[in-house]
Amino acid sequence: MTNEVREWLISLTCLVVMVIVSFVQWRFALPMGTIGIIEVGGAFGLAAMIGVGLFKGGIVLVAGALIMMLTETADWILALTLLVVALAVAAVVGWRMPLDIHMSASQGITLGLIVGLVYLLTRLVLTVLYAYLLTTNWTLSFGFGKIALAPVLLAALLYAAIVSLAGLGVRHFTEHLSPGGPTKPTGSVEINLSADKDKQQKK
Repeated sequence: MTNEVREWLISLTCLVVMVIVSFVQWRFALPMGTIGIIEVGGAFGLAAMIGVGLFKGGIVLVAGALIMMLTETADWILALTLLVVALAVAAVVGWRMPLDIHMSASQGITLGLIVGLVYLLTRLVLTVLYAYLLTTNWTLSFGFGKIALAPVLLAALLYAAIVSLAGLGVRHFTEHLSPGGPTKPTGSVEINLSADKDKQQKK
């Protein structure tokens, strides 16, 4: 099995897991009769961006988010939050961590913490802005944010843990490192300048 086929199969697996896990969710009530959705399925889409690369992982995340919205396991606030977090992952990882470069455990944990922090801040900001659209009152809107803080913080911690663990786990099967790695010259290096001296004498 080639690396490309393996990566697409793993991407499809991540998509299936993302959609299935999205049905396991917690809902919390906000004032004005609105409901907030907390789920961790999106974490597997973000982990795919780390494990199979930004392109294939991005496809997994977008397709999974669309399916989640169609099945009503995600709302537009969650979809926008995933988009912002995905942009953060792309900015941090960029194209500097392709699958032929090993990602250490500390790098994966750090990336997971960044994901959790961006998720927390984005979700709270969007919740407050949505509340302001409903109430046109900043005091009430920040009250919405206080109510949403505890469940959103829990979700952020879960995202941080899942993205780091799942991302490193997937990358274990997708990294294709060279057996010996890049070779560097060792010991003394002899440079023969006799040819250059002969040319200079002829001139």
